Amino acid sequence: MVLLGTGTPLPNPDRACASTLVTCGHTPFLVDTGRGFLNNLARLGLSDVASVFFTHFHSDHFAEFGELMVNRTIRGANQPLKVFGPAGVRQVISSLLEAYSLDNGYRKAHHGDKWDGRGMKADIHEEKPGIVYDVDGVRVRMFEVSHHPVMPAVGYRFEYCGRIVVISGDTVSVPVMVEMAKGADILVHDAVQQQMVAGMTQFLKSNPDPSTQRLAAMTEEMLAYHAPTEDIGRMAAEAGVKKLVLTHLVPSIPAAADDTPFKTGITPVFGGTVLVGRDGMRINTWD
Repeated sequence: MVLLGTGTPLPNPDRACASTLVTCGHTPFLVDTGRGFLNNLARLGLSDVASVFFTHFHSDHFAEFGELMVNRTIRGANQPLKVFGPAGVRQVISSLLEAYSLDNGYRKAHHGDKWDGRGMKADIHEEKPGIVYDVDGVRVRMFEVSHHPVMPAVGYRFEYCGRIVVISGDTVSVPVMVEMAKGADILVHDAVQQQMVAGMTQFLKSNPDPSTQRLAAMTEEMLAYHAPTEDIGRMAAEAGVKKLVLTHLVPSIPAAADDTPFKTGITPVFGGTVLVGRDGMRINTWD
């Protein structure tokens, strides 16, 4: 597994927006396609994947999908890309591809038969929670999480050769996470460091400027729809997870910054490995 995007919607040169690559055998799958992920995918020597799974439809989870489609077609893809997601995936992906329809036509005019427009098409599967993919020993289960008022928002459980990787999407603490993460080799979970966010909020509130006050209120509101690290640690411990990987870090700290505060609330309750995600971080199930 490789973290391709560990940041938030706010620009951070060290962190792309949400995206995770899960490779089962030699088959690569993407979970989300947030802004900036494509450069990190290219650093792995990849321009295409077998399928894309979307957790929900905040822009920082799908914004670079169109560029993935262009680049796979440049590299010779001649089949639609399989896309999975909860209700809304058909609307979002169809709209994105429609936005690229002029571009698709221009490139066809430039390159003729060398440009195969089938690479710009998606085979869209709008699914409900349950097993959504079961091919060649790879089983993927979608489960609903809580990212109110975003409905639905989902996570995914990947199973392959007795190994289990669970990806939370964006959520607060929910009982289903413990159920889905039971015995997982890796749990990838979005994370809020509450004390750091509280400090940011107080600093912003000290500035009387109305626009800064507005930003302070929005920063404080983030706590209501992302899981704090203390809760994540408890869920990982209850589920018996081997490795806990934190992503979608709030606040989105620089890559070189001290990440110890993100572990502070976790290590007292969870005895497994804790990794604070960075773009490009690789994690294996067998280590």
